[in-house]
Amino acid sequence: MDIVDVELFLSIVKWNSITKASESMHFSQSTVSYRLKQLEKELGIPLFHRNKGIRTSELTRYGELFIPVAEKWRSVYQDTQELKYYPENMLTIGAIDSIGSSVLADVYYAVSEGERPLCLKIITAYSSEIYNLVENKTADIGFIAEPCKRKNVITKPLFKQKYYVVRYAKYPSAVRRINPKDLDSRYEIYMYWGGDYEAWHEQIFGESTLYHAWVDNVSLLQRFLTDEKYWAIIPGSLLQRFYLGTGNVQVDELELPQPYERTCYIIKHRQPKVSKMESLRIFEGALEIFVSQIPDLVTDF
Repeated sequence: MDIVDVELFLSIVKWNSITKASESMHFSQSTVSYRLKQLEKELGIPLFHRNKGIRTSELTRYGELFIPVAEKWRSVYQDTQELKYYPENMLTIGAIDSIGSSVLADVYYAVSEGERPLCLKIITAYSSEIYNLVENKTADIGFIAEPCKRKNVITKPLFKQKYYVVRYAKYPSAVRRINPKDLDSRYEIYMYWGGDYEAWHEQIFGESTLYHAWVDNVSLLQRFLTDEKYWAIIPGSLLQRFYLGTGNVQVDELELPQPYERTCYIIKHRQPKVSKMESLRIFEGALEIFVSQIPDLVTDF
């Protein structure tokens, strides 16, 4: 059984379509159909029902049973490739920018310098992309802020954090409580912190809010905060990064009837690679220690 045939089968299952599977794998439909028939011939079982005029690909009972076998086959193949080309202590981590550059930064350093150092491959992406990486076992563990249901991915809350208003200030004062009505939306540097946040933001500031700028990474957000009239809303885990960047930061809390918190999640595959189990144990052990030491974080460990 060829790994390409296994990947084709799993791709058809994922897309429920030979057409989409062929596009995603960059094969012609005729090639995909031929290889699928050859795979069925080798296994001696039909994997899909073939109905004329039906574009979706309906699995047979044998096809349903073959899914976990194919996933294990792919996992073993990936582990074999890593034995040849990658160090056994390598761990691939996917994380959104706001978690990776703040909460996880010290964890990355600690596990790479410990008694049993890990070789880390760090990928910064959006939550949906990280789900794909973990589901395909390209990433061994992920950190996201927008949860969704994936059959083969376990999603667990990691911590909760408050949001703060930050701006440049020549002479910063202690943290104050400010009314959202006192903030001029024309000078907001907006960053998307997730669908729930966007809905909350619209509820507080209105749907027709005019921003000074809309950015998609923390470094750019910091660059815009060079004048006292500009402001932004950030999760508490990023405060330390802002303080380190410059001491001229005014931090305030929003005066609201009900506080609003951001929940961040840790995700892993239901069947992680056996070769990564020890590295995951080391990383998660360090993660628990560092997260518990960050102020304003309510952990779920």
